[in-house]
Formats: sequence, structure tokens, C-alpha cells
Amino acid sequence: MEIYEDIEFCDPNQIYGEALPVCEDPFTVFDHYMNICVPATLIQFVDQENEPNMKIIYGFLLPVLSVIVLLSNGVVILVLNEQKTKRATVEPLFWMAVSALLMAASPLPFTIYYYNLGHMRDLNQTEFLCYLQKVCMEILPFFFNTLITFFTLLLGTQRFIAVQYPLDSLRWCSRRLIRRYSKAILTLAIVLTVIHSTFDIRVIYHFCIRGPSTSFWVARCFVGHSPLTRAMGPDTFSWVFDCFRIGLIVVPPILLFVITILLIRTIKTSDAPKLNVNRHKRVNSAFRNTTVMLTVIIVLFLLARVPSTVLIILVKLSDLLPLGSLEFAHSAYLRAFSNIILVTLHPISFAVYMFMSRRFRVSLRRLLGWRFLASDEEFNAVTSSVRTSQFKSQQSRTGYAFSLVHLHNG
Repeated sequence: MEIYEDIEFCDPNQIYGEALPVCEDPFTVFDHYMNICVPATLIQFVDQENEPNMKIIYGFLLPVLSVIVLLSNGVVILVLNEQKTKRATVEPLFWMAVSALLMAASPLPFTIYYYNLGHMRDLNQTEFLCYLQKVCMEILPFFFNTLITFFTLLLGTQRFIAVQYPLDSLRWCSRRLIRRYSKAILTLAIVLTVIHSTFDIRVIYHFCIRGPSTSFWVARCFVGHSPLTRAMGPDTFSWVFDCFRIGLIVVPPILLFVITILLIRTIKTSDAPKLNVNRHKRVNSAFRNTTVMLTVIIVLFLLARVPSTVLIILVKLSDLLPLGSLEFAHSAYLRAFSNIILVTLHPISFAVYMFMSRRFRVSLRRLLGWRFLASDEEFNAVTSSVRTSQFKSQQSRTGYAFSLVHLHNG
């Protein structure tokens, strides 16, 4: 792609030498090229985002990690989809894997278009580029990350109820109710994403830039106040939006942290010496191992959220503290680092499944046919356990039907 194309020359002395036209709306500025007032407040792409190192991060490292996530989570989705109709616990894990896969894929249209196809060198940016960045780097990641957050919260709550109140869990954590909770989470995530996306808009602002030998027009993407923001007032809307965002990034992790502590205490309690009937030892051990695995997944999620949470808090503090005291919080490299950490979490979760879940390894072996994934002993044990469970379930349904017939005849 050519670096210089569609150049229109200009004279900055003639354009900016006269008095600036006054815009009626105080939240707009005058665009001398279009001769209109536009709500441009902040340039969208800072200089750091066009540096060679950033091209390596977003043009090479992020796509490679995204492909790894697509492969690993694709396998997880296939395995969990096979188990989803059998166990209510799998439902949140399944939708977490789907959301993680889509979140890893969502930045790729922008990063490929901007970094790999060379549009970072464009002098005249387009409104398509402005909104491509907003959708792929802000709206979609926010939506899928919100889904992952709430499904993780559902997973932890479900496991806590199953451990502490096993009889009540049959009622509150049934597959039918878990599906209802999942639909409610999807609806809530959509509503929160719509609210999140109404804060600002993207506009094109033109200005005459002075070069070494001549001056010419350039078009740049700018962030502007949305109509809702201008109606409420930027300060008021910003305060409401900050409370909304900080609440969203602080409250769920705190709840997850409390649930995780309770689950860890439960695991320690189950490790304490106690009398046990031999035929229940294997069941208790499997139940404990599942609890440990789910707790590890929740802890990994909390750790992966730390960089982005700290960064958001620092950015908000920088608006309150003296100018320049926390300027580093606006670094594009810190944002890139937190994004990479979030994406890296998901292959690690896949490794947790592989090393800690015998049922997952056996299901993967059954799916792919690779014997090294699970030993014959594990394969036969899980297969026998599944058949026994299905037989008991069938017996239960048959007995229940017989009882109904007996009552009816009586």
C-alpha cells in the first residue's frame, strides 16, 4: 500500500490564520475541511500504537495466541458438548469455553486489517477503520469477557451449593435451571454491552498538517461524545459510567474470591482424617478432584483479571490526581500486556482440563481415538462408571413409572 495517496494540499496560514468559527454545541469543534462542527474530543490512535513493537505484539503475537486458543478451546467445546447433556456442572464450563474462543477471535479482523495489511500507515483514515477498532477491540471483547465473568461466577456458586448443600443442589442446580441462568446471563451481558457502547462515538476530523516542504490535509479517527453523553453532560455521564464499569470489574471478582476461599476451606476439610465407608471413598475422591479442578480454573481467571483491573483503576485515578503523576497508566503497551494475559489464560485452562480431569481425557480419547490421552485403565473405569450411572438412572425412571401405574390402578 502506498504511504501517500489522495493528498490534498492546504495552506495552514490561510486556514488557521483567521478567527475560528464558533460552534453552538460546546462539545464540538470546527472541521475546516468539511466546514461543519464535529464532536471530536480525543484522538483515537495514539503514536505508540503505530510503533514497530506494537506491530509485533498485535500483528504477530496476538494472532498466534488467538490461533492456539481457537484450537485448544475448540477441542474443549467438542468434549464438553458431549458431556453437556449429562451433567449440569458442564453447562457453565461449556459457555465459558465458547465465550473465550469468540473473545480470542474478536480482535483479529482489526489487527489483521490495521497491522498486517498496512493500514496503520494510512494518512487518511476512514470511519470504517474507526468503528472496526471500536467493535473488535472494545465492544466484542467487553461482551465476551462479561459472559466469561458471569459464567465463572455461576460455576463457583454452583459448585459451592453442590459441596455445602448437596440435597438442595438437586433443585437449584438442575440442568433446566442452569439453562435458565445461562439465558439470563446472556441477556444481562447484552444489556451491559449496549450501555457500555453508548458512552462515545467515532468521527473523522480533518486538519492541515505542515510537512518538510509542503502542507496537506489528513483525516484522523477521533473519539467523540455520543448524543446521550451530551444530553446528560459529559461529567455526569462519565461519573455514572465510571461507577458502572468499576462496579462490573470489582464486584464479581470479590464474590468469586469469597466463593474460592469457601471452596478451598471445603477441600481442606475433605482432606482431614475421618471415618469413611470403603464403597464411598472413590465417589468422594472424584467429587473432591472435580472441586479442586474447578477451583483452580476460578483462581486462574481471577489472576488473569488482575492486570486489566489494576490498569483501569490507575487510569481512573490519573483523572483525579495531579497531571502527569500516573501518565504511564495510559500507555498502549500496558493495555497490550493486559490483553495478552487475558488471551493466554485459556490455553492454560485447557492444560488444567488435561492434567486434572480424567473424564475429560477419556472423552478426548474417545473423540480423537488417540490412546496416549488416557490409559486403558482410566478409559475402562470411566466407561464403566458412565454405564453404571446410566443403568441406575434407567432403573430410577422405571421404578418411578411403575409407582405411578401402581397408584393409578390402586
